[in-house]
Amino acid sequence: MNADRIERSLWQDLTARGAVQGEYAATLRTPWPIRLLMGAAGWLGALFFQLFLVGSVFAATRGNGPAMVMTGGMMIGGAVILYRVAGAGSGRIALGQFALAASLGGQGMAIFGAAQSLGGEWLVDRAAFWLGVAAFEAVLYAIVPNRLHRFVVALGAWTALAFALNIALAGARLHGWVVLPWSLGWLVPLACAAVTVFVLMENMLAARGQHGRWEPLADATLLFALAAALLVTGATHPLAVVFDGHDAPRLPAPWLAGVLTGAVLLAFALAECWRLHADTRVSGGVVVVTIAFAALMVMAPAVAAGVLAMALALRRGSLPWLGLGVAAVVLGFVWYYGSLQWTLLAKSATLVAAGALLLTARAVLPRVSRTEVPA
Repeated sequence: MNADRIERSLWQDLTARGAVQGEYAATLRTPWPIRLLMGAAGWLGALFFQLFLVGSVFAATRGNGPAMVMTGGMMIGGAVILYRVAGAGSGRIALGQFALAASLGGQGMAIFGAAQSLGGEWLVDRAAFWLGVAAFEAVLYAIVPNRLHRFVVALGAWTALAFALNIALAGARLHGWVVLPWSLGWLVPLACAAVTVFVLMENMLAARGQHGRWEPLADATLLFALAAALLVTGATHPLAVVFDGHDAPRLPAPWLAGVLTGAVLLAFALAECWRLHADTRVSGGVVVVTIAFAALMVMAPAVAAGVLAMALALRRGSLPWLGLGVAAVVLGFVWYYGSLQWTLLAKSATLVAAGALLLTARAVLPRVSRTEVPA
């Protein structure tokens, strides 16, 4: 009821400005318990269907890669048809969830069949295979115009890209854990930068009618960035820079993700200062605080990524993004402070300095902004 009153008020405001015409039409919303039950029914139906498929088709095509690829393609094609039938606003929740489950099962069968057709299990340890998986997910993102499906395949594409980069840098499965902070250290700031660009261009995308196409990708990219930043925060080891056991590569992993993520945070802070026409003193104070905070959190990139997510969420008014950002900051601090890689003195000094910096900025920056002279 509250959402209906808000929509009615917005419609009246737009009508008074002459932006729209006609009477307000309330949006019919299915209560969330009904949506939950219908979604569960769709997944349950898909589970029984795929168990039947595994028992009848997969058993017969096991070891036959091309047949598995064909079967997976048919399942994905059926999911696309079901999405077309369900429609975006038809309310057929169970049918949409059935289509999602069928698509995911078809993707798994197609990828597994392709791996068997092209060389077997050894192919999984090749970066080119996972790049192909990422491209496959990108194609599905383009051809299936469902928000949830796009979110899932975008997350799958980022995950496949992470596998590809980690394998390419590690060279072997044995050293994958050593290279993890280095490979994800490149992807975390890249994903953060992509989300920041989306937020800065969001108004333009909405004006061109492209917002719905790119928003699921932005949601998945933010979730991947925060999850990967948490992994880097927990997996980074201070001796990784000198680790050279069993021919593992020497990589300056500990600082990479933190430095680059801090650079993205600084770029967004500068963009906001420019957009808000902030005074020179305010802009300078924001830059100093951002650089100092990023330097303190250089070994805990999850905290910097979480702060960036919170800033982006406040910019676009997104409660889900804000919740993800808060969770990333809290978990990032907990994981960093609870890690055994760093001494208790170093961790405590870092957290105390970060807290003192933010409290000082909270006390000083408002005074500077209030002393601005209007132009």
